[in-house]
Amino acid sequence: MNNRKKVVIVGAKFGELYLNAFIESHPEFELAGILAQGSQRSKNLAIAFGIPLYQRVSQLPQDITIACVVIRASVIGGVGNLLVEELLKRKIHVLQEHPVSAKEIQRHLTLAEQCGVQYRVNSFYSACRAGQTLISSAQQITEQALKSASHGNFTTSRQLLYSTLDILLLALRNGGPLKPTLLGKQRQFDLINLQSEQGEYLLQLQNYLDPQDPDMHNLAMHRIMLGWDAGYLSMVDSYGPIHWTPVLHADHHLSDQNSLYQAVSSPEGQYLNQPTTQVLYHQPNLVKDLFEELGPEGVIFTLEQFSHLIDGQIGSHSLTPSHQLNVAQLWEDILTLCGQPQEKAIPPSPRISLQAFDTQHNDAKEGML
Repeated sequence: MNNRKKVVIVGAKFGELYLNAFIESHPEFELAGILAQGSQRSKNLAIAFGIPLYQRVSQLPQDITIACVVIRASVIGGVGNLLVEELLKRKIHVLQEHPVSAKEIQRHLTLAEQCGVQYRVNSFYSACRAGQTLISSAQQITEQALKSASHGNFTTSRQLLYSTLDILLLALRNGGPLKPTLLGKQRQFDLINLQSEQGEYLLQLQNYLDPQDPDMHNLAMHRIMLGWDAGYLSMVDSYGPIHWTPVLHADHHLSDQNSLYQAVSSPEGQYLNQPTTQVLYHQPNLVKDLFEELGPEGVIFTLEQFSHLIDGQIGSHSLTPSHQLNVAQLWEDILTLCGQPQEKAIPPSPRISLQAFDTQHNDAKEGML
């Protein structure tokens, strides 16, 4: 007997990444269709995955368990929330792609409870392996250091702010609420201080976008650094790599007894044999790998956690209503502080091709002389 939960993907743009989560068969979920407007893209995807294409919620069969709504919410000018409500009333559990306002989340949670189903927001990037590594590592460091990160800085865009805050609040899980203060404005970034009882964190938020192409032209997607007295944890970009860089400290560096080469083999020189930076997660990727493998892996992870909730079990902290409402409220507070972004037409940036320095060392050295 097939007891797999049947899943329908709503939306065929970013929804394609959700569809890719089902390229390989999953023991718990069955891809049961696409709900879209009927574009050629959606038709092609339905054919490629061998699934039905629906154009109205009323067309969905009665045995659909989960709908992943991957359409813009009303807070950013879409109709995603209307579809969420229609699906919940059909007693279908709904996982909605971010961003969603706190008011909308609360309304959907209330409706879901009334209908006897589950509703949650997927902030996406925290569920991918790089995000999970950063969050897990931050929690390990906090346990060993006996306190949360005391400082940090983050660079992101309007489009990625919501998911950046999701990662941040998960990494600072017990660090208390964050209070945002606008420090100033640069040509390309707004500067926001995020303060808690544990520390202060600087957010650089890109302050412009192209209204005709708002999903592109991010100067940085997720560049994150969290610091403790013992060192700092860094996320270079959305899909990694993740690094831990300990502070440099030599217990006996004031002693004039031994030189470095004498100390390196002694207990007091143990620090000399430690890595300068520890790579916690790194997987060389092509851009297509992000959409075909790493992103879809995050979707499956979130679906598995969401499935726990459906089955009456405990899901991950990222899916608790309190966390999701905190993320949405902080996101709204920061956007209110910063005001409307600059809107302008942005041409594509040039593609830069670099060679590793070590292969060009001699030429580079000659060029510097």
